[in-house]
Amino acid sequence: MSSAKISQPRLTRNAILAACWCGVAVTSSAFAQSVAQPEASGLLLGKFTGDTALDRAWSAATLYKDNGNPVIEEFDLTGRAQFDYFNVDSDKGKNDFFEIRRLRMGVDTFWANRFIEVKATLDTALHSYNAPEVFYNRMTDMYVNFHFSDAFNLRLGKFEPHFGYDREFSDNTQVFFERSFFDDQVFNNTGNDYVTGAAVSGKIGKWGYQAALFSDNVDKELGNFNGGESCLAEISYDFAADLHADKALLALDYMHMNNNSYSNVFNTMDNALATYFDYHNGSWGLVTQLGYGDGIATKGDIYEFMLMPTYLITKQLELVTRYQLGLAAQSNGITTLNRQEKTIGKFTGDTDNAVYVGLNYYIYGQKLKLMAGEQYDSLTGGTGPKAGFQGWTTLVGVRMFF
Repeated sequence: MSSAKISQPRLTRNAILAACWCGVAVTSSAFAQSVAQPEASGLLLGKFTGDTALDRAWSAATLYKDNGNPVIEEFDLTGRAQFDYFNVDSDKGKNDFFEIRRLRMGVDTFWANRFIEVKATLDTALHSYNAPEVFYNRMTDMYVNFHFSDAFNLRLGKFEPHFGYDREFSDNTQVFFERSFFDDQVFNNTGNDYVTGAAVSGKIGKWGYQAALFSDNVDKELGNFNGGESCLAEISYDFAADLHADKALLALDYMHMNNNSYSNVFNTMDNALATYFDYHNGSWGLVTQLGYGDGIATKGDIYEFMLMPTYLITKQLELVTRYQLGLAAQSNGITTLNRQEKTIGKFTGDTDNAVYVGLNYYIYGQKLKLMAGEQYDSLTGGTGPKAGFQGWTTLVGVRMFF
């Protein structure tokens, strides 16, 4: 009898995939076997929480919650729906499109006195520009998180790397439509912004830290572990109490990429560095970031400066402004990778100036909001037929999550 030889990367991938899904299965089983306590709530028990109709409607996504249950504390359905319309008017052409920007669904569970979290999220691509419509596009979050203490957490599986201000939080709560040009350059805007790896993180007093190792080969699930690896380190300090502010976080992120011919993420740089300061107090907010990328081959070095003032006009209406400056050592070191602009084409240059002005109206906080914005982008200094880009992009959207 003959047996087929299975490659080590495939064995590793399948083992991690099995572990993640087994975690979901075990959690579901534990939930089914648990006994509801008097203080338990959730859709399956017919007990909704909250003071308003929106509170109670959103609480329906919690199937079960009981912090007194030592087996499983919470079982949630998760989802996000983002619908955008954009219109690009540039010297290289015009285009407009309505798209389902993101539509995702999954589960998020907490068990063993919240020591373990198991999360899995399915991403769809039902209506994107010049792309096939598919229900199962990929898995985004697919991980197990072990919460030993506030000072030490361990995460294993597939998740979003935390690099730079744009990845400080989920796109659920970002106040702009698209992340910065520098984030596009680091992640190469490949759609592979959820990668497989392991990370440790925590907070000790006012200090925070994270260290992570990621595979640079990604597919719809966990990838093949044959595309090299990237390591990420972050250190942060909370100045909120010192500055008498609601938030004042200073962070420094560093990433080193070790690529090969099978890498399909983090494959345009050898090193990337970002430091940002995120300040909020009352109605005012200000974010600044400096970034540097050590580009591979002809891409050259890239530098970034970002300034983002925000102001809450009312409790529900927010003004957001952002200025980005990008500089490249090579004449074609910067490529337009913005989601809307690249529907016109990909253009190159060495100096990028971008200004964004937007308004966000919060119907139910970040969980349900309306967004409108205008961005002007000027990329100059390139050579060849794809050199330069100047244009305006108008954006309107509805975004929600639970």
